Amino acid sequence: MTNHDKSPYSLLESQISIFMRRAEAARLSNIMGKEMDRSSYLILRLLESRGALGIKSISDIFQLDISTVSRQINALEAKGLVERLTDPNDARISLLQLSPDAPALLAEVRQSREQFYEHLLSDWSQDEIVTFGKLLHKFNETAESRKRTR
Repeated sequence: MTNHDKSPYSLLESQISIFMRRAEAARLSNIMGKEMDRSSYLILRLLESRGALGIKSISDIFQLDISTVSRQINALEAKGLVERLTDPNDARISLLQLSPDAPALLAEVRQSREQFYEHLLSDWSQDEIVTFGKLLHKFNETAESRKRTR
């Protein structure tokens, strides 16, 4: 730490900012081929892991306005990546699920992203990669739990 960094939180704040900037730059550069925008990727991953969900549930999970999620869903629907179905418990509610084509595309994008990180971290040991992944997971879990208690 430098002299102006008075706490470990200063180091964390700085490094997270740099990490986010670099992650976005890597995404924008599309260096590994298959890519999709972050919001589409996150929504598709959510539907893949949790199954059919309503727009309100998705907006609550991501802490976004329903109108924002609705626009993102409309774009995914136009690309043929999500389908609407009627909620069996309430016919007034539409649920969203992955289309039959979405899992294959999602797998390609995931593989592209994993290859990017494999290349980026090629000089790291497996232990370092696992430790970093576990710490990021812990960080995200902590952030999620704090979000719920506010």
